[in-house]
Amino acid sequence: MKINAFADVSLRALLVLSSAPVGELLTTQNIADAVGTPYHHVSKAIVRLRELGLIDVERGRNGGSRLSVAGQKATVGQLLRELNTRADPAACQTANGDCPLITECGLRRALARAQEAFYRELDDVVVSSLPHLRQMEPAFQAIGLRPGL
Repeated sequence: MKINAFADVSLRALLVLSSAPVGELLTTQNIADAVGTPYHHVSKAIVRLRELGLIDVERGRNGGSRLSVAGQKATVGQLLRELNTRADPAACQTANGDCPLITECGLRRALARAQEAFYRELDDVVVSSLPHLRQMEPAFQAIGLRPGL
């Protein structure tokens, strides 16, 4: 299964935030630089992660984001369910509208079951447990921080 670009950016932002030094607030620009993604895309992800209660955001000159308590416990499966903007895993649309086979489509149901199995497999993977020092060190050096692993 393929995850959408928004979910990918959001997961990468959580990886960076989960390995930041304790108490360190990271700006959206820091996160964008660390994950090599445009600021605009990361800022949208930060807004959504805040809405989901996975990060805490402090505004102002010395503001930034940090992982919340809920964010420390969030699983990849949980996050992907929230961020998947396409509820139907099959593209049941043609240039002329809906596929004529859409009614009682066995393929569509099978793909939906496969998608849920994909998420279930990731329900035991806690996002904050994923980063490791070798992975995060180059990203944090790029923004002048040392990973808190």
